[in-house]
Amino acid sequence: METDPIRKFILKIPFFKTFTDHELNKLIGKQKVFKDCARGGYIFKEGDPGTSLFVLLMGQLDLVKKGKGGKESIILQLKTGALFGEVAMLTGNKRNLDARASSAKVVVMEFSRQFIDKMIPSVQQKFEKQLLFIIATNLDKMNDRYAKLEESIEAKKK
Repeated sequence: METDPIRKFILKIPFFKTFTDHELNKLIGKQKVFKDCARGGYIFKEGDPGTSLFVLLMGQLDLVKKGKGGKESIILQLKTGALFGEVAMLTGNKRNLDARASSAKVVVMEFSRQFIDKMIPSVQQKFEKQLLFIIATNLDKMNDRYAKLEESIEAKKK
């Protein structure tokens, strides 16, 4: 598989825009970092080891939590460019939900903790800086969602 079309495609994803061509080659590398599945397929399931994080390159995913009695709730719908699975990868905890394809085809890049730890320092630093930025952005969005939920609850009480 030729890397130039892959590199051009990956550069459209915000997470990768700060990386040079040389650094992208290190990320794409010789290891198999790409995974794909069809609608209804899983990138990971609840209870799986949290050893990797993922970048959604193509398609849409639902992050699904199973409740008591097997009832499913879609916690979040992810679109192309989303990074997910980072919390379990960083903490070493098991997955606490399912990541299931909701579009006809989903393609992700998988980065294991082991792979990240073996990156050359300059690439690793850039990767971790991007990861930190995304985590902070996601936390900010969650804070906004929480505030709106609080307002909604207060409005219902009145």
